[in-house]
Amino acid sequence: MEKPGPRTTARPLIIERPDLQSPPQRVLSAGLTALLWAVWAYLWLPVIALLGWLFGASRFYEEMVVASGDVALLELLGWYALVIGLLAGSLVCWASYNFIRFRGKERRSIRRATTIEEIAARAGFKPDVVRRWQQAQMLSVRHDASGAIESVEIVASTHARTATADGSAGILAGR
Repeated sequence: MEKPGPRTTARPLIIERPDLQSPPQRVLSAGLTALLWAVWAYLWLPVIALLGWLFGASRFYEEMVVASGDVALLELLGWYALVIGLLAGSLVCWASYNFIRFRGKERRSIRRATTIEEIAARAGFKPDVVRRWQQAQMLSVRHDASGAIESVEIVASTHARTATADGSAGILAGR
């Protein structure tokens, strides 16, 4: 039996991190997924046909096969394609118009940098404490039920130290 103790953290499986997959892996994964869903649907076809027969799908057969309803369906799908094409074309025209209109003009402005004093005032802490937090490599922040910061720990490589508003180590007490 293994001894209890800390273990190294395992790297996450690629299935849990799709952003780690290369584009060919993503295409292969999507293709295999679509293929296997199609096989799964194909395996259910006899049951679907039986249920359709039980619930009167013979009407579908009469309309589509006997009365050549597929011609009307294809005509309707053609109209759908035309409408979709017109909508897509209008969006492309609008995007092109805006591209030409705003080419070379940058209307967006850079936001003003937030000062440490503003951050500290918003969080309810002293600026020197917030400055130490910004210099730390890792923090552990605990929030109360309303989302306000309860405590902040500066996490070191071997131990954690809690920074308080008065600069001492321990539970965050003063604000």
